[in-house]
Amino acid sequence: MKKVFSRLKLFKELPIINLFFIAIMIPFLRLIIKFNYDNDFWFTINQGRYVLEHGFPIKAINVIHNLDFLYQSWGSGVLFYLVYNYLGNYGIIALLIIVMELTSFFFYKLCYVISEDKRKSLIVTIIVMILYNFYFSVTRPHIFTILNLVIMFYLFESYFKTFEKKYLYFLPVLSLLEINMHGIYFIVLLVIMFPYLLSTFKFKIGNIVSAGCRKREIFITYFFMLLTGLINPYGINTIIYGFSSYSSSSLMNNVIVELLAPNFHKSFGKVIIITILLLYIIYFKSDKKIHFRYYLFLIGTSYLALDGVKSFSLFIVSSGFPLAFMLKNTYKEKKYSKFYCLFHSALACIIIITLCININVNDDINIKKYADYLDNVADKEKTKLYTNFFDGSYMEWRGYLCYIDPRAEVFLKSNNHQEDILKEYFELQYLDFNYQEFLDKYEFDYLLLNKKDDTLYKLLLVKNEKYNIILEDESYALYQRIVENY
Repeated sequence: MKKVFSRLKLFKELPIINLFFIAIMIPFLRLIIKFNYDNDFWFTINQGRYVLEHGFPIKAINVIHNLDFLYQSWGSGVLFYLVYNYLGNYGIIALLIIVMELTSFFFYKLCYVISEDKRKSLIVTIIVMILYNFYFSVTRPHIFTILNLVIMFYLFESYFKTFEKKYLYFLPVLSLLEINMHGIYFIVLLVIMFPYLLSTFKFKIGNIVSAGCRKREIFITYFFMLLTGLINPYGINTIIYGFSSYSSSSLMNNVIVELLAPNFHKSFGKVIIITILLLYIIYFKSDKKIHFRYYLFLIGTSYLALDGVKSFSLFIVSSGFPLAFMLKNTYKEKKYSKFYCLFHSALACIIIITLCININVNDDINIKKYADYLDNVADKEKTKLYTNFFDGSYMEWRGYLCYIDPRAEVFLKSNNHQEDILKEYFELQYLDFNYQEFLDKYEFDYLLLNKKDDTLYKLLLVKNEKYNIILEDESYALYQRIVENY
């Protein structure tokens, strides 16, 4: 038995293996102990269900408006729906854990490719993945985008190290997956990968170097990656969709907090700004000859992160992995005793078992009881329901026709070709808007109002002649339109 262990070098590697599994599991502590669905999740699985039952939609489903629609993340929606439908809450948790573990695994492999040092790669993986998982372990298509991004980095870096073409063959497959899983980010990923094209040219500026390589293979691969963008149910319109969405970013920023620049007065804003500053200091203080593309990743993704907090995930992944290269040769590997290795094994088992035992799914939806009530008194196919931006997703999943939901880009005229519903909603919530005309325009059968965040609730408290409260609690009130009998 000792000879087997000796040949496999198992005891020598155990501390790294165990720490790696701990590094993967610890960031999920918040996810597993207290799991909540992101409000985007409900319209994601609702649309996934629609694709499986009716095909790809060209009109927005479960809204009271007749809006042109392009489902740019249909692959994610179908996957989330199938897992939720057949495996429930724990299936979704398992899916998130699998995706995050794959992301951590490939990130570790990526760090090792550029550093050839397991322990330094592990250190960088722990730091970056804790930051990423803590803030971005959510039920959104974004998790597949980050996994794709990490694998793309790994394949490109592996090619630049070995010049083996086999690594390039998988890249068009990943871009094909991206356009169908989260199409709005297809161009973003290709832009982030653009520095690899520039790295085919050879030059040196101080500590900034570009080794250069055979250009033909890289440029042909990149061209095929671009072409895969056309292989989706909506063709080139999926690619254009991202541009038409973010061209109205100023309006979207008024509604979507994650698109705002980081605020230093808030804890997440402090984390973003301090992390960016630290990385700039590390990069420019490093005495190693750093590849030109790493500086481009740093500058480009830090701009994105400072423009919108959601892009912090792109920053920490794209600018984080080069740290493994900068830590290279900073100290020597240590050898550990068998007792130390076995201690780590036991510790890893205890942590993993503890996490699994303490799984606690918090699937208590605040407005679930209102959906249950309406199921008994309303006709879903005919009922027009007012919901605010955040609550519409769940009510649509329950089958109701709603005024708006968290898909901000869907309610932009540049995308739906009908009306700027998002602008109307913003004016209702934050400007001096004639809410009586708004209610007359749509003639909602029911109003589901958030008492704290919905301005319409406060306005109805001042003057209301057309709606009665039929159900309420501390957070919500459900109004029904008064039908006059003649």
